[in-house]
Amino acid sequence: MKLDWDIVRDVMTEIEDMTATERNAAQFRARFDDDGADATRARHVLLLRDAGLVSGVPYQDFENAGLMNPELTWEGHQLLATIRSKDVWERVKSIAKTKGLALSFDLVKIGGKLALEHVLKGITGDDAGNQQSRNQAMAG
Repeated sequence: MKLDWDIVRDVMTEIEDMTATERNAAQFRARFDDDGADATRARHVLLLRDAGLVSGVPYQDFENAGLMNPELTWEGHQLLATIRSKDVWERVKSIAKTKGLALSFDLVKIGGKLALEHVLKGITGDDAGNQQSRNQAMAG
């Protein structure tokens, strides 16, 4: 299975949006011999758990592996906050594609920061350099 960051973003958003009741009933389960969409999502949740971005109750038997009662960790919330915005997320993917880079955890975090600055620049009509110059002028 290849890591698909769009699936990562989707399942993190789904988990964050769950009510306590939904979370208590939720489970992401993958049969070992299944390559379908639900199994792929479950495998991504297990990877997120391994990375410390999602917590929950793991289970495994002879046919299945999964996670019950999923919840984002602090780090998971921080990552999702970076990539939640569709504009920011599309900009992150564009940066990676333009530079010929595969999306990695570090690139997503750094790209998210750069994309957020780009989006904010569009909103404020300002760039970080001008803001820094004004901040230094105000301090001095």
